Amino acid sequence: MLYKAPVLMKNNVETFKKSIEVWNIRLPDHRNDTALCRSLLSGEELERAAKFFKPADAEGFILGRGLLRRILADCLNTRPSWLEFRRTALGKPFLEESNGLEFNVSHSRDRLLIAVTAGRAVGVDIEFRRSGLAMESIAKRWFAPEEQMFFGAAENPADRFFEIWAKKEAYVKALGAGIYKDLNTFAVPLGGKPFSPAVGQDGQWFFQTLKIDSGYAAAVVSEVPPVPVNLRKF
Repeated sequence: MLYKAPVLMKNNVETFKKSIEVWNIRLPDHRNDTALCRSLLSGEELERAAKFFKPADAEGFILGRGLLRRILADCLNTRPSWLEFRRTALGKPFLEESNGLEFNVSHSRDRLLIAVTAGRAVGVDIEFRRSGLAMESIAKRWFAPEEQMFFGAAENPADRFFEIWAKKEAYVKALGAGIYKDLNTFAVPLGGKPFSPAVGQDGQWFFQTLKIDSGYAAAVVSEVPPVPVNLRKF
């Protein structure tokens, strides 16, 4: 099957030095694109897809990687199948030939976020606001003291819990530290309106909550100085 370029906004890497673009994607809206996305994947990605036990999980992986390839290829004005992904020693993915483009991906339930910028590290996280979590015990184990106080004083603790968790996950993803960073050893900026940047305690990173919809909490973190964060649809 020949690849047909999607109708996307054509971009240049220079564009992304001035902002962070975040694609907000509902995977069910793209189920008809599964075959196309599969045709864009590498052999290693196809092997990973084949290892999923549930077909729905395999489909989600195929769509996620295929859509990521399409977006990044559009940003770099190349073909999706030509992109080569690598991972750092701690597992953070990056492009072999990126021209300075940086990206990060987060997936929760039927939602996928893809953050793209240039010249700065970036991390993004989205969390489905699921019920039944032992939030108090999780907060005690993984939140810094000031985060625990912020969480405990809330009228609706779930809102603050997921706000904190999304920011912490986005931060460690921006660092490229993953699970190797103890979440309780740092505190994120607390409160604040969506799309209002707040600089962290070390002065090197800024944090922004994203308003996706009422079912999800999301955040993006990047190196200072703060730049505009724009939500896009695909």
